[in-house]
Amino acid sequence: MPNVPFSIWWVLAPLLAWLGFTLCVTLLRERRKHAESLSRTRRALGILAHGTPAMAQVIAFSDTGQRRSGEGTTWAIAQLRLRVQAAETGETFEVDQTTAIPLAELPGHAAGRTIAVRFDPASREIAVERSGTSAAHYGADSSRLRAPSEVSGR
Repeated sequence: MPNVPFSIWWVLAPLLAWLGFTLCVTLLRERRKHAESLSRTRRALGILAHGTPAMAQVIAFSDTGQRRSGEGTTWAIAQLRLRVQAAETGETFEVDQTTAIPLAELPGHAAGRTIAVRFDPASREIAVERSGTSAAHYGADSSRLRAPSEVSGR
């Protein structure tokens, strides 16, 4: 059997390759998450600027326990089930909404309360309007239209 001297590179080369691969995958995932968050923020800001005004009754409220700090306030990430009624047309639909709410405004979003929203009539995505004292959007808004079977099957 030939005498092959052991080299540390037999261990280091695969380890370094694996670490490089892992770093690249992690960076790509973080970049994708950031792009999705930026896209959500832009959609929400567009809806707030150009959307149809509506009132929404909070059917269900669930605090996720997540907190974010920014813009001089602490935000709670909450899941809301909303029954939206358009002011102009009177049409009604339900959506599930995950949104950032300033901690001071949490009581105003309890089940049974009515809040101001704006929505895109084409996609029915909504953005929750904020009071004059809080920032319009933190970047955690995402809405999902409830299927008609979910709405009628209460």
